[in-house]
Amino acid sequence: MASSAYLDVRNAIADEGSDARVEVKSLSNTYAILRNNSQRALIDKILARYASAGAVYRELLQNSNDADATTAEILITTSASSEGGKEVVSQVIYRNNGLPFRTQDWARLRKIAEGNPDASKVGAFGVGAYTMFSICEEPLVVSGKKGEEEAMAFFWKGDSLWTKTGKAPDGIINMSATLNHSNVQDNTAWTSFMLPSRDPYPLPDLVEFAKFLTASMTFTQCLKNIRVYVNSTLQLNIQKTIIESHTIETPKASSFWRNDGAVTSSSSGMFTL
Repeated sequence: MASSAYLDVRNAIADEGSDARVEVKSLSNTYAILRNNSQRALIDKILARYASAGAVYRELLQNSNDADATTAEILITTSASSEGGKEVVSQVIYRNNGLPFRTQDWARLRKIAEGNPDASKVGAFGVGAYTMFSICEEPLVVSGKKGEEEAMAFFWKGDSLWTKTGKAPDGIINMSATLNHSNVQDNTAWTSFMLPSRDPYPLPDLVEFAKFLTASMTFTQCLKNIRVYVNSTLQLNIQKTIIESHTIETPKASSFWRNDGAVTSSSSGMFTL
């Protein structure tokens, strides 16, 4: 179920926003047959390629790192399931404090598979960004300088995917991350991805989720902190600390036969390190 914030943003840009059909760029022959046909079928093909659990978070984390973000937050909202009352995820807001979207970033987001021309960046809103559709039918993205945020809403017209872009209402998305402390002023310019669940799914095991997020941060140069909130309460706070490397000096053994240090040569002295 979509939150009121999600609906407020979509409604705000519904009348004054500009429409554009999502384009397909640079696809291999495997996908090319779908270029001018069903975009829904094309996205299903993309999702099959990224079928691993948590792929949407891995891609969003990598894109955050490409945007020079140091912090990412995953805000999970749950509700009671109609079957047995177990908690299910009704919406996720993923956001990062990286560089706000520029005009060219918005343009890439509405072009499937174009990606980033910067060879040093991985992904940067190419095919991988469309893993959002693995959990959400119509994602909503908000980004921009504080007080000047733009919003892009995805929506379907039959089997064709369209976007509507416009000015985001003030103060709806970029509320304080410490959601239990509404008196805290949040001055961060967040880039936010609002993802109401297409089909509510079980809340992931937080221990396993933490392991997955930690592993995903292994190769992120900029991203150092991931926070996970469940129903406004902080549940995970993962910090990455890079320790400066230094050489460890080890004493050498006086001979192959003595155990007074590291052995660096063979017994005959023919091979040495």
